[in-house]
Amino acid sequence: MPLMNVASEYAEQVDDLEFKLQRFRRTAAEKDLWLRRMEQIQQQGEHEERFIAKDTAALASADLQTRIKNAVTTAGGELISTQVIPERKEEQFTRVAVKVRMNGSTVMLREVLHAFESGTPVLFIENLNIRPIRVAAPVMPGGKPSTKVVDKLSIDFDVVGYMRAA
Repeated sequence: MPLMNVASEYAEQVDDLEFKLQRFRRTAAEKDLWLRRMEQIQQQGEHEERFIAKDTAALASADLQTRIKNAVTTAGGELISTQVIPERKEEQFTRVAVKVRMNGSTVMLREVLHAFESGTPVLFIENLNIRPIRVAAPVMPGGKPSTKVVDKLSIDFDVVGYMRAA
């Protein structure tokens, strides 16, 4: 009986190893298919528009500043200043950011934020700070102050984009 048990265990081990061998052979036969697929994915990743397509962080920052200026002026805002925030490595990407100060209306702010967050490359808004600008109430004919609310805001935020690390 002990000899039969040992023979049975060996037979199970052989069956298990033959099953694994067949699975490894199938996987090895698909190697070329998976290598081609991996190459396609890598090529797609190189041409993706989600990332800032510049060679250096300095060029990416300059491009970001140009995009900011265009978005603010197109929306009718007043760009006060832009300041480059030092780039930072995050995993296999380089984080590029620009601090923005501008003045404008609520509608203008909405247009600017929409332009950044819905365009390509993908840009993120961080540290958004909105403050109303107090303006003296306009005087109506007859000397009475107007009750019209003036929509003027002082706005600070960071625009952040990513580029592939070299």
